Amino acid sequence: MGRPGRVARWVGRTRGLAVAVGLAAPIVSGCGLLFGYPPYDEAFPTPSVVATYRTGSATIELGDGTTIELDRLADGATLMSETGTSVRWSSPDGWHVTLQGAGSEFGLGPAAYLQLDLVQESEHWTTAYDSSRCIVDVEVADESAVRGTATCRGVQWYDALDQGVGWEMEGPEALDEPEFDAEIAFEATP
Repeated sequence: MGRPGRVARWVGRTRGLAVAVGLAAPIVSGCGLLFGYPPYDEAFPTPSVVATYRTGSATIELGDGTTIELDRLADGATLMSETGTSVRWSSPDGWHVTLQGAGSEFGLGPAAYLQLDLVQESEHWTTAYDSSRCIVDVEVADESAVRGTATCRGVQWYDALDQGVGWEMEGPEALDEPEFDAEIAFEATP
């Protein structure tokens, strides 16, 4: 006699899953039709690798005079057609600078986006939640190099792992750490 109850629960769960899939399919396909993927078309062509950067460094000079040298370039540092750069420099003591979008062909607002991260012990701090604090000046972003500077004012740290989950995701609160200023110089070459 217990079997019909289990079957009814299974049917109820399956029906819920079917409804979720049925609702998701038009949304996902609608995005594909709206933004041209997949398949890509001439308005939104498939990005291709323009350059792969293999060497480089960056320097962070904090407002208090501390200088941090970032002498490691992450594997996969590239310049892509359409979307621009994806480059990350790091230091042995946990500092990271990430540059996204320099050299982008989309032209959708300020293309270059710079993010600072500090990973120490069991904590990961980031500036990713407020990109307006850093003004990026890209000197060059092409197959020969990516090079430039950034001026950051009133930067705040956020806990990179403090993000909501599900549909109710909200940005985290800034950490109770003093705001800081930074001057950053960066370069990467093939």
